[in-house]
Amino acid sequence: MGTISYLRNFARDRNIASITPTSSFGVNRIMRGIDFKKAKVIVEYGPGLGVFTEKLLAQMHEDAMLIAIEANSHFARALSAKFEDSRAHIVNDSAENVLDILQGCNVQSADYIISGIPFSMFPVELKDRILDNTRQALSKEGRFFVYQFFGLPSKSKTDIKYKLAEHMDIVRSEVEMLNIPPLRIFEAAAAAESARSATS
Repeated sequence: MGTISYLRNFARDRNIASITPTSSFGVNRIMRGIDFKKAKVIVEYGPGLGVFTEKLLAQMHEDAMLIAIEANSHFARALSAKFEDSRAHIVNDSAENVLDILQGCNVQSADYIISGIPFSMFPVELKDRILDNTRQALSKEGRFFVYQFFGLPSKSKTDIKYKLAEHMDIVRSEVEMLNIPPLRIFEAAAAAESARSATS
């Protein structure tokens, strides 16, 4: 799928996060937090044209699994045609169904989940469902990476920074300026949140 097709889908589908794919700078900044030696299951929310997908598959072990969850049917079909790799499982579905999707792939949890979906455009209830199910989907030492457009600082309690902190512990927060538009990047851990809930 070329740039023109991408732009047409962007115009039709408000759930597409960006008018352009993520830059190599943004991809590399996020991927440096992944230990590919240990990663057995990686999940990607909103792979779009597969910029991350391609990089992930290039570094993953031969026995690892990548589950790419893409809600846009046009992108999902293009991804399935592009990545003829037994490790890649392209699923045309919503990220909120990640637990069912993992079960359908015969795995219990993910070591890493990477999200490029536009949380700012989602209703609060959907944000909470995705984040809660994501926390449950992560392995004990799993990590969740979220990248979003960088804009004016938001104090709204519905902003992804605050919603993410409600469900997990944010362990890293960065801005990648060498991207159009610039990205806010968050890395979150589920284990501490689970331990805190158990003692509360």
